[in-house]
Amino acid sequence: MNDAVLTLRELGVSYDKKTVLEDVSARIRPNRITAVIGPSGCGKSTLLKAMNRSLELEKGAEVRGSILLGDTDIRSMPAEELRRRVGMVFQTPTPFPLSVYKNMTYAPLYYGVRDKGALETIVRENLQVTGLWDEVREDLHKSALKLSGGQQQRLCIARALTARPEVLLLDEPCSALDVKSTQVIEELLLRLKERYTIVIVTHNLFQARRISDDCMFLLNGRLWEQNTTGELFAAPRRQETREYLQGMYA
Repeated sequence: MNDAVLTLRELGVSYDKKTVLEDVSARIRPNRITAVIGPSGCGKSTLLKAMNRSLELEKGAEVRGSILLGDTDIRSMPAEELRRRVGMVFQTPTPFPLSVYKNMTYAPLYYGVRDKGALETIVRENLQVTGLWDEVREDLHKSALKLSGGQQQRLCIARALTARPEVLLLDEPCSALDVKSTQVIEELLLRLKERYTIVIVTHNLFQARRISDDCMFLLNGRLWEQNTTGELFAAPRRQETREYLQGMYA
């Protein structure tokens, strides 16, 4: 049995024959926050998109190796089922140009929930989890685009949770937010890991150190080191990791 939620085995990704990731093998443990760090262009976002097969939507992308969700190769699963179980939130908040309520019911309706009471429960519970309920409960039928940037990002997280995923992937979720909104998102993620497995790409080493349990360091498309966050920052095994933490890579 595989006790990891996600297992990467010799994962490689190319775009139009240009290698972006090469021989990445890693294990993502349950109910922990795993931070993916590394300099710009090292393949962090590509790695995240490989985990829920979003790369299939990109022209010229080729994937090698395998990724297991539990004990199942994700390529053997229907894509929509995989993306329900492995949700993703992008760097820039991307609420649909619909009401807050319709954003929150989009996935449940897609997956067959029709009972109005059940839908209202899903909306309320997931907005409460993300701390948005009290802020938007009187504005559920107003456009989600009228929310602040921090509120929009929390709405996108809440929307992803309505599909009841096992894993939540986040690509630089705080890069466009101010300090206060970033703190709110970080506190939210620390609460969510009790129920979900979280993988976050971040350029912010302080953020990785604050909130992650495990850390993966990528450089030039390769995984150079994976360890608990405390160990990786305190005693990196690789010279490349030490140099990156010391600011020697852009």
